[in-house]
Amino acid sequence: MFGGTKLLKSRLTAEWVILFLAMLALLVAGHQRGWTERFDLFLLDLEGQANAPATDPSIILLKIDDRALEELGAWPWDRAVHAELIERINSFGPRVIAYDVLFVEPSNEKSDVALGQALAASGKVTLPHSFTSKLNTFDGQAPFYPIALFRGSAADIGHVALSPEEDGVARQFDLSFNIEGERFPHLMVSSLALDGASPWSDDMLPDSAFVRYGARGEFREASAATVLDGSAVPEYFKDAIVLVGATSQGLGDRYSVPSYAGGILPGLEMQGAFANAILTDNLIQRSPAAWTLAVQIFAIVLLFAGFWRLSPRSALIAAIGLIAGLFGVFFATLMVLNIWIPVGGALLAIVISYPLWGWRRLASVSRFLESEAAELRGLASLPISERSEGFDVVAQQVTLLKRLTKGVSGNLTLIQDVINASPDAMLVTDGRGAISMGNFAAQDLFGPISQIQGFQLNELLYESEGQFNDKRDELSLGDGRTFWLVAADLDADVGSQVLSLREVTQIKEADRHRRETLEFLSHDMRSPQVAIISLAQQQDAVLEASDRFGRIEDQARRTLKLTEDFVQIARISNEGLEREETEMNSVLQEAADRAFPLAHKKRSKVAFEPGEEPFFARVDPFAVARMLDNLISNAVKFSPDNSQVTLGLSTGANGRIVKLTVTDQGPGLSPERRADPFARFGARDASAGPSSGLGLAYVKQVVDLHDGEIAIETVPAGGTKFVISLASM
Repeated sequence: MFGGTKLLKSRLTAEWVILFLAMLALLVAGHQRGWTERFDLFLLDLEGQANAPATDPSIILLKIDDRALEELGAWPWDRAVHAELIERINSFGPRVIAYDVLFVEPSNEKSDVALGQALAASGKVTLPHSFTSKLNTFDGQAPFYPIALFRGSAADIGHVALSPEEDGVARQFDLSFNIEGERFPHLMVSSLALDGASPWSDDMLPDSAFVRYGARGEFREASAATVLDGSAVPEYFKDAIVLVGATSQGLGDRYSVPSYAGGILPGLEMQGAFANAILTDNLIQRSPAAWTLAVQIFAIVLLFAGFWRLSPRSALIAAIGLIAGLFGVFFATLMVLNIWIPVGGALLAIVISYPLWGWRRLASVSRFLESEAAELRGLASLPISERSEGFDVVAQQVTLLKRLTKGVSGNLTLIQDVINASPDAMLVTDGRGAISMGNFAAQDLFGPISQIQGFQLNELLYESEGQFNDKRDELSLGDGRTFWLVAADLDADVGSQVLSLREVTQIKEADRHRRETLEFLSHDMRSPQVAIISLAQQQDAVLEASDRFGRIEDQARRTLKLTEDFVQIARISNEGLEREETEMNSVLQEAADRAFPLAHKKRSKVAFEPGEEPFFARVDPFAVARMLDNLISNAVKFSPDNSQVTLGLSTGANGRIVKLTVTDQGPGLSPERRADPFARFGARDASAGPSSGLGLAYVKQVVDLHDGEIAIETVPAGGTKFVISLASM
């Protein structure tokens, strides 16, 4: 099963690489050959329709229309008529006159002279020129200027060449036509430069740009007939940029434009749209080919990264998102930056690659399902003859795999139930050592399996402040529990293991108690017995009889004290507590009374002031009384003569906690005892008489069994204060 998964991944990787390279090749070829040029132009027209520019009011279109032809005669007009038209327009005070009529051949001399004089007198007229085939070349071009008289008399000239796009629609204008290093500006560029209205300097002038057309009829306009017959209003033309040109259908100066602009426009209106785009800084520049290709390749890289890393549903969402993103880049750069980045190639690659990748992945998955089903049949014990239902082969394979998986899942559930029944914590790790499964006992140790899946064992130990002793295979948690760790390989190919953690805390604790007991019997109990035997055998007069018997009595009492303390610790460890409602004032008062004989010998005092109101707590009165006896006797023994031991009783947490205090005026715990004051058989001070070292251990055990807390404080004036907090309920 693992091998099948590896083979599936290898096959998909190879097909992913092949398809990715194929889409990159498609993208580059489509970009070079313009396969999606018409679609990109369609998007450009959509943006132009939605983002039509405002019309500059200084532009006036003076049309040589049907009315002018009717009143002044058929075309071409005598050039004296053109001269008169220029003189009258000039008298109105325009800023510049762009006269879009080609005068490339001479006519009668008188009329030509009249037109030349009108041009020279105005000083504001720009004339157009075109291009023709260059002699003795295959595809060379040369400028085709107006006759020398007009060229010398005009304020400037500019070309009016037009190169429609692939679909025959004119959207692009050559601001500067370059022939063998010589630049020829467009008529509108020359006209606006003459007026000083162009925002473009010569070094910033792009070679070509696209224009957004506005709706027809938005420019200010007039018929040339109104100027010649005197009906035109002079103020209408004052400080205007006057564009003069033919608009009558019979003159043929018409070109295809985007449908939103009317489909067909006279050249004069196209020149107006171009001039308006320059004045409003609204020219569209095409992104450099390298940048366009880089944006589209980046989109394909993102798409194929999504194919590899995402699920089919997420990959579809990513593909749709990329398409939306490409449209967003297209329209955003156009509307904000006036830069056109064609994205049709990337959109085509996405539309082709997604179904191709889905088909190849489906085919690979189908083969994988078939091979996996063959392996699972034996595990699930499904009859070979049993057929699966479904609309097609893949559906049948999925149905069969579902049934097989259900059978295997039943086996896995059985395995999970088996390990859950184990009292020992069990964890299953994958090939990386990360936790993948666990039983109930493991959840009690480290938390829900869903939260610890994917973590390493050492990370779980760090969270629980645990440590692992690899020499003993022992795992110790921060709460004091100890476990014996056993690991067994589950799948050698994968590297997974089963970890079993058997708790040995009680065994370790019993072993420690056993060692302490042996130490107690071999040293603490043996020492006073040896002393008694030695004193009993002395027959000389080194010690007086009374002194010798006194020492024997002290050692015997020491033995009795050791035995009593040891028995009490063993009893409470084995039998636990017997809680009952106990009045705490009386417990402390009785403890103070019992300590009176010992305190009287040292001329000391044990003081306790009971509260006015009785206070009850559910405790073991015998254990608490003996705990107080140990604390009070230690306080009296180690305090100087004529001192006082004070008992205290208070409540906290709204009466749910009872606090018992025992305060002495002694020197405090020794440095050795202070390191671990409640250790059994720990360091002890025998300066005040025989000491078993078990008294404080008993105190700590009673507090722990009551789920309480004990603290040792140093009294600023000198002495030690034990503070015991027990739950009253």
